[in-house]
Amino acid sequence: MRRLKKGLLLLSLLSLTSFTYAQDSIINERTKILQNGKDLGFITVLTPIDVVKKQANTATIKIKGYRLENYPQMIVRDLKRKELYVEFKDEESSNKYFKTIKEHEDDYGEIWHEVEGVFTIDIKNIAKNPDKLKLKAKKTYEQNCSMCHHLPASNAYTVNQWPQQIESMMEQVTLEPKTKNLIIKYLQQHAADAK
Repeated sequence: MRRLKKGLLLLSLLSLTSFTYAQDSIINERTKILQNGKDLGFITVLTPIDVVKKQANTATIKIKGYRLENYPQMIVRDLKRKELYVEFKDEESSNKYFKTIKEHEDDYGEIWHEVEGVFTIDIKNIAKNPDKLKLKAKKTYEQNCSMCHHLPASNAYTVNQWPQQIESMMEQVTLEPKTKNLIIKYLQQHAADAK
């Protein structure tokens, strides 16, 4: 009886840990997304994911987002906030591996698909500590973007404005693409219209 109780307790703790891991997972750096071993494109840093299954070196993940009907290769956060989640190499892969949940029409008459898809990634690209990665992104922004001028608050611009703001500063400061992408995603997730 005692063994059974210990076993059930251990199983409960393992299930709770897996559930927690799956619900609060993000990507720690830009990484390839795969389907049956085929490289389809990439998922960006700080993109939220659900972990469906973990294997030795890979993880099966679910990604949710929105894509424009006329340009299905890019999956973004939603209709109004164009934070990039996934970019496919070609339209065929996007259409084949993302399931349309619902269609939406934006204010300009463009059709958007709310989509989800299941892919494989290298397990090392799932952030073990999302809060630590977000803090690193914040500090990287503060250290790199306050050398030449007053540091704008993260909510000084909208999700859609931040990429261009950072791009315009690239003449004054050189950032590795990995660092630049981390800063942009951090700022987009803390922008004026982020919530």
